[in-house]
Amino acid sequence: MNLLIDKWIPVSFNGESQRISLKKLLCDKQEQDWHIAVLRDDMDLAALQLLVCLVQVVLMPEDAKALKKRWSEPMSETDYEQAIQSFIDWFDLLHPETPFMQTASVTPEKGNKNWASLQKMFVGLPEKTSTSASSNGFFNTPNEIQAVHLGDAAIALFQQATNGFSLGGAAFSVGLKGSMPLTTLVLSENLRKTIWTNVLSKAFLMEKAPELLNAEIQKPTWVIAPHSNKQEGALHIGLLRGLFWQPAKIKLAVKDGLATGFFKNTGMCSIAGFWQHPHTPIDMLRLHTGNAKEKPFLSARNDLPLWGQMLSFFYTQSQVKLVDTQQEGTSCALVVQQYQDNSTWRGRDIKLAIGGYVKGGSAESLAGRRHETYSLSTDWENKSAEMLHLINIGLEVYKKLNAAMNKFALIAIDKGTLKAKESSFKKAVKGKARQAYFDNSESLMHSILRKLVWDDIASYQKQFADLARTIFEQIMMPYEHEPKMLQAIIESRAMLNNMLNKMGAVHE
Repeated sequence: MNLLIDKWIPVSFNGESQRISLKKLLCDKQEQDWHIAVLRDDMDLAALQLLVCLVQVVLMPEDAKALKKRWSEPMSETDYEQAIQSFIDWFDLLHPETPFMQTASVTPEKGNKNWASLQKMFVGLPEKTSTSASSNGFFNTPNEIQAVHLGDAAIALFQQATNGFSLGGAAFSVGLKGSMPLTTLVLSENLRKTIWTNVLSKAFLMEKAPELLNAEIQKPTWVIAPHSNKQEGALHIGLLRGLFWQPAKIKLAVKDGLATGFFKNTGMCSIAGFWQHPHTPIDMLRLHTGNAKEKPFLSARNDLPLWGQMLSFFYTQSQVKLVDTQQEGTSCALVVQQYQDNSTWRGRDIKLAIGGYVKGGSAESLAGRRHETYSLSTDWENKSAEMLHLINIGLEVYKKLNAAMNKFALIAIDKGTLKAKESSFKKAVKGKARQAYFDNSESLMHSILRKLVWDDIASYQKQFADLARTIFEQIMMPYEHEPKMLQAIIESRAMLNNMLNKMGAVHE
């Protein structure tokens, strides 16, 4: 299965699923309206990112003019076939010497002791060889996926190494961006144009990140293996090597043309310095601390809705302060910077696909996943202050809801009803409020962004406030028939309304 030649890309067209080749996608003059269709939203985004990375390294345009041509019209099959010749062996999943994102020398140990179930490659799925709670993020049983098409296996390999966490604990290092970074990609009119919108021209890279093109090691890790006993300098890692960085030593188990699991060998590599990945926003403050263990790439947070980090997806700020959090010197991803600078898209609206996993209580535990699409209308480049104001409104309302829930818990506990469970009760009611507010505020934020009118800011305050009041009442409902809880409900409700009224969101 060769990613540059074969039909591996899972797409849907007019409701029917099929697999197409990369050449078909980039060269088809009919411009079919294909949509990526994998297993779930995170894998769809992973497939798109994999396609972008393939085109980036194999078909990188020289400058903005060449990029515009590639974006505007399908390329010729002749040009495509000529361009891929020197890369074919590197992107074959079953190549005997250089299998894509694998280590050819990994073989089964006696009794298959180094075998791992296929689901371990799909972030968040429970799998037979692990009892970790962090592996049970999205499915209930360890047998949901027992065999997959090699195209889907390629997507899972790429996603695990690029955006997941360690395979097998301390013996396996995480990727260049650390554990569970966010991915931001610009969406365009169709799949082909979306891919080219996220491909950086050589001229742009030479201006913004020349070290990626000038690094001494350009070949991928499955051709030149990372150092297993010493650090590899980030400045020595070229564009292709970094985009397809594979820190783990693994080899797919294949039966009847399907991937059924994988074998892994102990080994790890560590990176000294910072490698500028073009698809993830960077926290410049963390970057400049010089802490080698602190990766500067943004991750989704369990204590903040995804829209709370929205400024970092669209803008590069010298200093931006949000409610109860600071994002200083955040730099948006290079693909967004190019979109803003390139005359091909200047003056257009922008739509971003954002995705990533949420870390749990420990470095390699999983609390969930976040995947959203945010759209901003024309002149979005000049609206960072307005966006900040909108985000602050939403976060300020949440802060007040959280305070009201805290007051409810404290009064209820003081009434003697739950003294033995003080900590867990408070945590539970505040957690329910947080989850409900974050989940429901995503759709609210999308509806506001679709028809953003800054003269109507009072309306936006009221919409967030109404959401907070609704969530409060929903959480209070089970306690309304308990006499000992009535005072706690009344006082915390009054507190919430008073705080929201002072914001200008008066309850009608």
